[in-house]
Amino acid sequence: MELRLNKRFLLIGLSLCLLMANCERRRTAIGGVDDIYIFATDEVRSALGQAIDTTFSYGMRTPEFQPYFFKKWKPLDEFPSFLNYRNIILIADLNRKDLAYDIANGILPRENYLASEADSFHMFAIPDNWARGQMFVLIAGRDMKLVERSILEQKGWLYGKFEEKFAQIQSDYMYDRLEQNKLTNYFWQKYRWTMRIPRDYLIIKDLPEKNFVWMGRGMPYRWISVIWEPGIQTEWLTNTGLYERRNQIGRLYGGIMTDKRFLGFQFFKFGEYDVLKMYGLWYHEVETKGGPFETYAFYDWRTDRTFIIDMLMYGPGEKLSVMFRSLEILAKTFTTDYKGYSHKSLR
Repeated sequence: MELRLNKRFLLIGLSLCLLMANCERRRTAIGGVDDIYIFATDEVRSALGQAIDTTFSYGMRTPEFQPYFFKKWKPLDEFPSFLNYRNIILIADLNRKDLAYDIANGILPRENYLASEADSFHMFAIPDNWARGQMFVLIAGRDMKLVERSILEQKGWLYGKFEEKFAQIQSDYMYDRLEQNKLTNYFWQKYRWTMRIPRDYLIIKDLPEKNFVWMGRGMPYRWISVIWEPGIQTEWLTNTGLYERRNQIGRLYGGIMTDKRFLGFQFFKFGEYDVLKMYGLWYHEVETKGGPFETYAFYDWRTDRTFIIDMLMYGPGEKLSVMFRSLEILAKTFTTDYKGYSHKSLR
């Protein structure tokens, strides 16, 4: 009991210290970028486990399903040992005066804590609280049924906080080390489009007569290509047309085909573009190979061209969900209005 009380006072002291900006030196967060540690009592986990599972159910086929985030539930009394971890959720049942209650009472400004008690539910996202690169979310409430319903209603917000932090960390990792500015300038001078290229990517094919550029890296294999044509290519902006065009791109790769069984399509915002996205699995016509892919098709009004950006990976037995999202970050640096990049443009 004495040890637990000491941990409580230490934790509350650390929290207040950080909130008052008296602790200026913080370590870099540890733990996997795709691991989320969730701290709650057994009763709270029983009441809210399904809502948390639903919130973090997103993932991709590789071909086996891999979640974007792996949930790791932990006993409440282990929380002080995880202060420096990257992704943390603490759930406080305000009916119980336990460690979570003390933390909620100690870390939140008084008006926020009182609001949690009055409204019976609040979620607070506190980035970089105990460590740099950390996302800490505190969920506090009294009525667990209301808390469950509210988590499901706000699951996009909750998931998005961890996804945004993931993108920030991966962007820093990709571009803080010897970015290939010469290659970025090469594409701009030659084609009037460009991307930010991490240091370990190489040009595999550069075919100006086909308006096609293919880059990649190995271990595991990550490929990204860009193909374009003048004007609005309306057939590329349809499900059937994009599927057919991607199989043509597969011939440029060499024997790569698109598996119809797991195809998905959606429109989404890609920087300044409205993009048709196709995603699923690819396979090789001859060899026993396959893996995930994503293809973006969009019209660029600035240069009156239609572009397709295609991404795929091959890495049997590897955890591909993290690395594939790094490909997505690379793709998001695409521009036809090159004026130099800043790291903030990626976040």
